[in-house]
Amino acid sequence: MSLLRNERGFTFTEIIIAISIMALGFLAMAQMQYLSLRQKQRAEQGTVATNVIQFIADRDMEEVKRAHLLNSIAFVEAQAGRLNAGSSAEPHLQHCMSGNPDRMCDLCPCNPLAEVTPNPLQDTSTTCAVVDPQDFDPKDVNFTTVAATCNAASNESMIIVKRVDSVTDNSQLPPITTLTVTYAVKTKNQFLDTGFQSLSIRDTLATQNLVFSAHREDWSQFIPTWSNVSVPHVP
Repeated sequence: MSLLRNERGFTFTEIIIAISIMALGFLAMAQMQYLSLRQKQRAEQGTVATNVIQFIADRDMEEVKRAHLLNSIAFVEAQAGRLNAGSSAEPHLQHCMSGNPDRMCDLCPCNPLAEVTPNPLQDTSTTCAVVDPQDFDPKDVNFTTVAATCNAASNESMIIVKRVDSVTDNSQLPPITTLTVTYAVKTKNQFLDTGFQSLSIRDTLATQNLVFSAHREDWSQFIPTWSNVSVPHVP
């Protein structure tokens, strides 16, 4: 005689519970994969944003140095008696001649600080520019004070915001003007949400600060009207 075993199948409720547990597991796994991909994408965007900031900051500093160098060359030529300040054809003043399409500024001498901010004496100025990460050239990045221009960028673009705080210490002779430049890169959505207002890490992909100063000198003894020349303190 064989023994009968006490066997039974799974109930409908047990099957539903098992399926639910498996579904929750798959859902959790999918969410983890999504978050991992988002984190990776965010890290990649952060790296690109950091590189963009570095290139723009380097470009700004190079332009500051170039403006000062061209002013200084004109000053040295004037000291040597070789500068014709009244001639529009003077080769050492072409960087500030309004008729030259390749000029750095419209009026001699150029203010090197204006290569960083439109108005170096304004307490705070904020500008933005659209950057295409797939076709990025620092020389082609143009900043504007009009936020709507940057709002119109494509969703794939990054927006770089530049805020410049200017402080002049008149207790020293000559007075010293210090510029604190904050660069921040945002996604299109971040810029739509916060615009010029927030440059915190929470609302950006990357940020960087740059601080430098300048004083003013009178060079009019050699070049008439050059009585207020900005001399930046940069390496």
